[in-house]
Amino acid sequence: MLLSELFSGQPDVEITGLTLDSRTVKPGYMFFCIKGYEQDGHRYAGSAAEKGAAAIVITEDVEQKPGVVYIKAADMNAELNRVCDLFFGQPSRHMTVFGATGTNGKSTLTSVISDIYSHYRPCGYMGTIAIRYGDYSRVANLTTPDQVETHANLKEMLDHGMQAAAMEVSSQGLDRGRVDSVDFDCAVFTNLTHDHLDYHKTMENYFEAKKRLFRNLKPSAVAVLNADDEISIQGLKDCCPCRYVTYGTDQGESETDENGYPIEGSHSEPGTPETVDYFAKDIVQRADGCSFTLCYDGKEYPVSTNMAALYNVYNLLGAVAAMHECGMPLEQIIPLLRDIPQVDGRMDRVDEGQPFTVVVDYAHTPDGYEKIFNYAKEITDKTGGKIYAAFGCPGKRDVVKRPVMGRIAGEFCTEVVLTSQDPRDSEPEDIAKQIAEGVKKTSCRWSFVHDRDKGIAKAISLASAGDVVLTLGKGGETYMYYEEGRRPWMTDKAAARKALNELGYKK
Repeated sequence: MLLSELFSGQPDVEITGLTLDSRTVKPGYMFFCIKGYEQDGHRYAGSAAEKGAAAIVITEDVEQKPGVVYIKAADMNAELNRVCDLFFGQPSRHMTVFGATGTNGKSTLTSVISDIYSHYRPCGYMGTIAIRYGDYSRVANLTTPDQVETHANLKEMLDHGMQAAAMEVSSQGLDRGRVDSVDFDCAVFTNLTHDHLDYHKTMENYFEAKKRLFRNLKPSAVAVLNADDEISIQGLKDCCPCRYVTYGTDQGESETDENGYPIEGSHSEPGTPETVDYFAKDIVQRADGCSFTLCYDGKEYPVSTNMAALYNVYNLLGAVAAMHECGMPLEQIIPLLRDIPQVDGRMDRVDEGQPFTVVVDYAHTPDGYEKIFNYAKEITDKTGGKIYAAFGCPGKRDVVKRPVMGRIAGEFCTEVVLTSQDPRDSEPEDIAKQIAEGVKKTSCRWSFVHDRDKGIAKAISLASAGDVVLTLGKGGETYMYYEEGRRPWMTDKAAARKALNELGYKK
C-alpha cells in the first residue's frame, strides 16, 4: 500500500508492513514510535531507519535520516488504529465480530461462540488460548495483541473464509486502545471482580477500562450484559450507545465488596424471565455437565450440556445471547450445546480411570477460585470425598490477592500444594509464603513444592476415591514466565496425566 493512501499529502512510497517493534523492521516498513510503560519507541527510531524503514511515525522530534519519511502525529493511538485498519483492508467491517470482556469467563465464552457459531457462519477465535480458525491454530502472544497483530489476525481469518470472529478483549488491551478501530457487532460482559489492580490500581480504573469496549460500539451493535453482576450492570447500561440485552439465572452470582472481592455467602438478587432477556431456571448440576431451562421472549427451551458448574451456565447464556442476537436461531444453537468441544485448560477433566476427579482450570482470581471450589464442593458433597489443590500465584502481579487466594482455597481444601506459577523475577517460595498467610487462617494443611509438575503429582498422590484434585492458574498454557521470558511448560494436563500414570492409572 502507498504511504499517500495512509496519510494524505505524503509521497507515493510503498509501505510493505507495519510494526511497533524496531527489532522486526524490514525494508519498506512503517515504524510507530510508541511511548510504552517500560520503553519509548523514539529511542529506536534510528535503528528502525538503519534497517530500512520507509516511514516512521513520531510524536516528538528525533534525529532524521535521509531516505526516510517522518510523520508527526498529534494522537499516536488514533493514527495507529486508523492506519492498521486501512492497511489490512478494514477486515472487521467484512465480518461479524464478537468481543467479550470481564474478569472471568472470556476464554470459555468466546471459544463456545467460535465453535457453535461456525455451524451458522465460519467463525475464528482470538484470545488467551490461541489464534484459531478452521483447522488451523497457533499459540497467542497476548490475550489482546497490539493493533498491528489484531488487524493482521482478522485479515488472515477473513482471507481463509471466516465470516465471523470471537475475540477476548482484556482490560489492558482496552486501556491501551488496541481495539479502538475494530468494528464490533456484539460485545459481551461476563463479570467484574478483583484482578489486574497491579496495573489499574483501583477497581474504578479497572471498570472504566472495561467500559471502553461498550462506549466505542456503533449504534447498530448490541451489548450483552450480565444482569446478576450488580457491580457492573447499571454502569454498562448507562454507557452503551446501542441497544443491550441481559442474561442471568434464578440463583444469582456472588456479590463483591468495593475492592471486587467476592463476599462469602452473598448473592445478587435473582431476576425473572420478565426482567432478564435470556434467563436460566431449574438448573441441575452434574459432575460432567448440567441442564437448565432457558427462558426467552415468553418461551421455554430445555437445555442439556456437557459443560459443568454454575459459572459455565453464565458463560453459555452470554454466548447464546450473543449468537442469537447476531442471527443464529435458538433452535439451531440449543442442540449444539449438548456436546461442546472441550475448551483447553478450562474445567478440563483428566481421566485415566482413577476413582477420583482431577480437573485442570485457568482460575486465577478470587472470584474464579470461589467458583471452581464451589463446583468441587458440589461433587464431594455427593461422594463424601475431600478436595486437594495445586497452585501458585504469578510474580510481578497483584501481590494483594495472594493471601486472599490462599484463604479461599484453605476454606474448601483438606490440603493445598503451593508451587511455581509464572514466577518471573520472584522466588516461588517467597510467593508461596504470602499465599500461605491466607491458608493459615483456615484449618487446611499446606506444603510447598518448587517444581510445578512435582507439586501437581503430590496433590494427586493425596487423593482417594471420591476426592477432587484441582490444578489451578495455568489452564492449557504451554509456557511458564521466568525473569528472562517464556520457557516451555508441559501443561498442567500433561503433568496430571503423567502423575496418574506413575500411580498406575492409565486408560
